[in-house]
Amino acid sequence: MGLRSNRIAIVGFGPRGLGALESLVRHAGHGDVTLAVDLFDPLDWPAAGPNFSPDESKVCLLNLPVRSIDLPPPVKGSGVGDMPEWLGQSGADAEAFVPRARLGSYMNARFRDLLTRLPDGMTVTLHHLQITGAERDGRQWRLAGGPGRHGPYDHVLLSLGQPESGDDDQTARWRVHATRHGLPFKEAYPAAALVEAADSWAGRTVGIRGLGLSALDVVQALTLGLGGRFEAGRYLPSGREPARIVPFSLDGHAPAPKPLNQTVDARFEPLPQENVSLRIALETALRGPSGEALKTVCDAIAMPALRILRETGRDANADDADAGAVDRWLAAEREAPGSQEKRGTIDALRAGLAEAAGDEPPSVGYVVGQLWRKWQPLLREVYDGARKPAGTAQAMTGFDEGLKRYSYGAPVETLQNFLTLAEAGLVDPRAADDPDIALTAQGWQLKAGDRAVTASVMVDSVLPPAALNPVSDPLVTGLIEASGLAAVADGLGARCTPDGAAIDADGAVVEGLWLTGRLTNGSTIAADSIHDCFGLIQERWAKAVVARIGQTDSAP
Repeated sequence: MGLRSNRIAIVGFGPRGLGALESLVRHAGHGDVTLAVDLFDPLDWPAAGPNFSPDESKVCLLNLPVRSIDLPPPVKGSGVGDMPEWLGQSGADAEAFVPRARLGSYMNARFRDLLTRLPDGMTVTLHHLQITGAERDGRQWRLAGGPGRHGPYDHVLLSLGQPESGDDDQTARWRVHATRHGLPFKEAYPAAALVEAADSWAGRTVGIRGLGLSALDVVQALTLGLGGRFEAGRYLPSGREPARIVPFSLDGHAPAPKPLNQTVDARFEPLPQENVSLRIALETALRGPSGEALKTVCDAIAMPALRILRETGRDANADDADAGAVDRWLAAEREAPGSQEKRGTIDALRAGLAEAAGDEPPSVGYVVGQLWRKWQPLLREVYDGARKPAGTAQAMTGFDEGLKRYSYGAPVETLQNFLTLAEAGLVDPRAADDPDIALTAQGWQLKAGDRAVTASVMVDSVLPPAALNPVSDPLVTGLIEASGLAAVADGLGARCTPDGAAIDADGAVVEGLWLTGRLTNGSTIAADSIHDCFGLIQERWAKAVVARIGQTDSAP
């Protein structure tokens, strides 16, 4: 008697969906199972996702050099190879930060190649549809989207990237204000659409809400994207740029630069024993009291940080007082991330660029941040596979989020361009909290000390938090209302097991419903990395699904 065809849906098919499908292909190839997999994504470039779309603006760069893009290889026999090989990069070019669109093209090529290498008994069908609802049908699931319903499915994986979210209070007020006065209020992405809109902003002042990686993309789009160029340390305008670009945030600081090259980067490599110590600290923190978790982890960070500070020339005659400086920095980071930075925006940026180039000894913060960057795979491995109290999840994810200003830092070239624009007066970064922003008929009046400027255009570069409560996507809100999804804690994502199975509000596993990505923040950590798209969660999910299917097919 033939085996029943088991139906699986992957909803959202960017890089993370591709990682899940590749894992499923590998595990299905080892078992006697039949699989019919439906992929749902409305975008034009399967496996790329919106942030890496091949038709996105070329001024938006990856924040990793080619040498650091160490993704698992495609399925056996693939003709695509790894990304550096596919790009044809070698030698000095390995230091390049390529456009994000190139990564999207690679993902799309990897997917198209995968379709030619499916194991016997497995089919894959792509549907260019937005799924808007999911409901139980006995022990299976039916999905709503497009003109009808789809299914039933034995297993549904939500791999949604950043689901649509509602505006926060400030954004909602500003959107109403912009509509009332006929002012442009735009999102940072897609950058190609932003460049098109900005072609009519010449001579205007443009505000950018936020000063993270997305804001740097906006600055690039409003300069290089409009035909300007950098030459011999100067910016040569095209004449199409805004008169002034004013990015702002609560502290007014841009992300730190990544190390300039592999030689500088190697200075921050943790030793094998330091990796072991951090693993032990993470395991201890995750099973211990929530109030002690971060202190336990920071104690394991302190000694490697002090070793690197001594080896790189800062505090060469370090004594106990210098060790105390590291401890104080980490204590401040636990309480108020970024509060250690007292310098102005431009001074801090210049110092960061000198540290990234190896021209100046690195600061405590730079060393801690680069160590944390290198420990991201270890952090995900231990954290994602462990049970942890809600309080520990909040503490650990908050700590990781704060250190992203280093661990997710920007290319040196991008920040050097930003500095050049600031020194030329085209970019005017500043700190501004809500009381310092006044809404007028002319736009947004931004104050900093005794200086004020009014932006007649506003670009929002602040991404929604990786949390369940602000999500407005109807698929997700419907599952929340049906108790299929529940938050780990306030301000965090959905509860799920280490293999991605959803856990409902009563603590029970929701049969056949699986999650991966930002939506699981708190159950998982550091999910924004491209490397996490091909990580252990996808492997565990595929293994669990194939095992369940095998049990079902063998049942009498």
